[in-house]
Amino acid sequence: MRMKQLIFVSGLMLASSVLLAQTMPGPQGEPAAGQVQLTPAQQRAAIQKHTQATLNEVYKLYPDAQAQIAKAAGYAVFQTGGVQLVLLGAGAGDGMAVSGKKIVYMKMVLAKAGLGFGIKETRQVFVFSTAKAFQQFINKGWTGSAEATLAAKADESGKAISGARHLGKGVYFYQFTEAGLTAEATVVGSKYYQDAALNSK
Repeated sequence: MRMKQLIFVSGLMLASSVLLAQTMPGPQGEPAAGQVQLTPAQQRAAIQKHTQATLNEVYKLYPDAQAQIAKAAGYAVFQTGGVQLVLLGAGAGDGMAVSGKKIVYMKMVLAKAGLGFGIKETRQVFVFSTAKAFQQFINKGWTGSAEATLAAKADESGKAISGARHLGKGVYFYQFTEAGLTAEATVVGSKYYQDAALNSK
């Protein structure tokens, strides 16, 4: 019986690994099999489109958030698609950070431990209430960690953003799945960094 269980688990993990490989980009940003290679201009246009669509969803749910985000030091929006495996959830995505007329295109890698199996897409919105928080995000990158959650609990200062979770000092957060806005914040273990290719002239 124990041997059968081991064989079943091993087979499931192998199948999960194959599925993950099929959904992730190839080496050095190359598209996976069956994917169409977009030009940098097309990629930027696609990111701008999903950014505006995601913000519109936020504004529809929380009308006050539109003015609050407009007055904020900056914001960043990401779209991510991942594969939740038996013991590991992993995904990648892209997005853009905006402060006034400044636009920085970025990438993200999502890694989430947990149970469950299935394809899951998420859209994330960061709102930065201070210029320091925005600059740190785009210049130094940001790695979501348990410390970020503790910082959010310790730092209750600053004006809240309607409907958003307080993620850290000067940072507020929305997350959407296919079902809509979720209270879950899957940023622990996630990494956000600049996309050199899309930011190059």
